[in-house]
Amino acid sequence: MRPAGHFIRDSSMGGGFWALAAGYLFAYFNAKSIEERKARIERVNKQLKHLYGPLLSSVTASRSAFHAMVKQHSPDGTKEAFQAAVQANPDGPEARMYRLWMEEVLQPLNERAAKVITEHIDLLDSQGLEPLLLQLVAATSAYRVMLQRWKNGDLGAYSAIKYPDSIVDIVSKEFTRFKRRQAALLGEGSVRLRARL
Repeated sequence: MRPAGHFIRDSSMGGGFWALAAGYLFAYFNAKSIEERKARIERVNKQLKHLYGPLLSSVTASRSAFHAMVKQHSPDGTKEAFQAAVQANPDGPEARMYRLWMEEVLQPLNERAAKVITEHIDLLDSQGLEPLLLQLVAATSAYRVMLQRWKNGDLGAYSAIKYPDSIVDIVSKEFTRFKRRQAALLGEGSVRLRARL
């Protein structure tokens, strides 16, 4: 028969083991949670810095420049009148201004946006590709051909692929969504830090 003290030591050793195991599990899962949160923050930061931020600035600047061009050179200040004037007289003042703005302002912004999309497409969250992003890349590629045809003297050349005007709204919405996600993740971290202090 075992002495009573031996039994007490055995049960206290068993309790210490479970406390140690529970402490280890807590530390493991806490560290894992912190690492996962860091990874989420890092991805959101990359999405904003390399995809949505540069893309938003490019497409917003492009839209603003297009509106400025129309306002300055349209016969009545509308897009429709400007396009009609360009099509009616490919060598007229509106068409000359359109070609100048395309070469010097609009196409460089389109190229920048297309480059951001093609180089950072992996930072999209969705399973499929946003059709408007593909349309922007396709339109930019088609404009290259159009610009070359203009240089070769074909002033009536135009692109069969339309620029996706609504892309600014889509990208702006996504940028805002990711900024909120970033703020939530950073806020979550500060709440945990305050809880530790």
